[in-house]
Amino acid sequence: MNQGKIWLVVKPTVGLPAFLGGVAIIALAVHAAVLTKTDWYPAYYSGNKKVKTAEAAPTPQVVASNTAVADVKGSPPKTQ
Repeated sequence: MNQGKIWLVVKPTVGLPAFLGGVAIIALAVHAAVLTKTDWYPAYYSGNKKVKTAEAAPTPQVVASNTAVADVKGSPPKTQ
């Protein structure tokens, strides 16, 4: 324990409950934020199987062309 000298300044009967209380408060704050800031967690918590989220974007269609090939960086197409 490399921080063992803290107990020379703070009594363990005060420090340990304060530390554990701080951890509990942070955990409750994180859970409250998840419950209030998300739309899927309350439905999951109440037992619903699935919540419909935003519709999936359609997959792009690849069209083959023999006339030009575009560069990845956005330069003008090169003719073959």
